Amino acid sequence: MSPVLHGPGVVLRPLTDSDVDELLRILSTPEVSRWWEGYDRSRVLDELVAEGDGGSFGIVAGDAPDGPLVGLIQYYEQDDPDYRHSGVDLFVDPGRHRRGIGRAAISTLVRHLVDDLGHHRVIIDPPVENERAIAVFTSLGFRPVGTLRRYERHADGTWGDNMLLELIADELVPVEG
Repeated sequence: MSPVLHGPGVVLRPLTDSDVDELLRILSTPEVSRWWEGYDRSRVLDELVAEGDGGSFGIVAGDAPDGPLVGLIQYYEQDDPDYRHSGVDLFVDPGRHRRGIGRAAISTLVRHLVDDLGHHRVIIDPPVENERAIAVFTSLGFRPVGTLRRYERHADGTWGDNMLLELIADELVPVEG
């Protein structure tokens, strides 16, 4: 079981089956479904709640882990000691955008990945069109590495380009709570 992580104005807690309906509601909003395509109940359970290839956390705004779910953040790890790093991804309910929740969640998870799991490098790969996400990540110290051409397949079968960004642990910009 993943730990509960407390950050500046957010709590990251393990997901449970009871979170599926709220995750589906957020995933079905146009602002989120544009980037997170094709999720149904089964896929949410298999890939998000069951943790898939990494740890998934529900994002709760405030200090109490039992507050309402406002998003999801997840990570995966590359454990080969010669290439050790982790990657993150997230979405936040559009009704909660522009409140610093995403920044706080990213900062909190990165601190966990660095301090508790021993990673020195974290990557993220949003679509190049997702300028809001890229701006949030760069505000935290992530730096563009380059474009991953035809990297991610969309629901319609076309391939999209994504921006690879990386953060070296000591470059994380602190988030105030």
